[in-house]
Amino acid sequence: MRFLHYAAKITLDNAKDVNFEKWYTNRLLPPQAIRRALKPCSEEKVREATEEYPAFKKWVDEQLPPASERKIPFAVEQFNMDQQTVRMLEEIGVIYEDKEKEEIARFYMPEIFREGLGFSGQGARPRIVALKRRVLGKGIL
Repeated sequence: MRFLHYAAKITLDNAKDVNFEKWYTNRLLPPQAIRRALKPCSEEKVREATEEYPAFKKWVDEQLPPASERKIPFAVEQFNMDQQTVRMLEEIGVIYEDKEKEEIARFYMPEIFREGLGFSGQGARPRIVALKRRVLGKGIL
């Protein structure tokens, strides 16, 4: 709901910037508004998670790597994360590990946290395509 709220607000506040006049006949929300809604939505999600999980707040405040090093995928060794921190971040959905990947950098972050924490999404699109292929290969979809 939050995502739709931000996309609608961006559409109403910036109709010209998001080319609403081009899209209004067949879409309620223009693609540009949807893309722009991710950042404020993600920032709000991170803010809520820091309030709800004190260990996450501590990680964000004290252990989050410098902005120049925040790239996806990453290795927990890059950020000196202990196993307790890794488990906590996995449990609350901040990171997940691709266990089938052989490389050391095999941890990823959903977009809802990636944007708000300032991680760059290098390789995010190929990763989504790889996950889709894996699911289709198993005959799930």
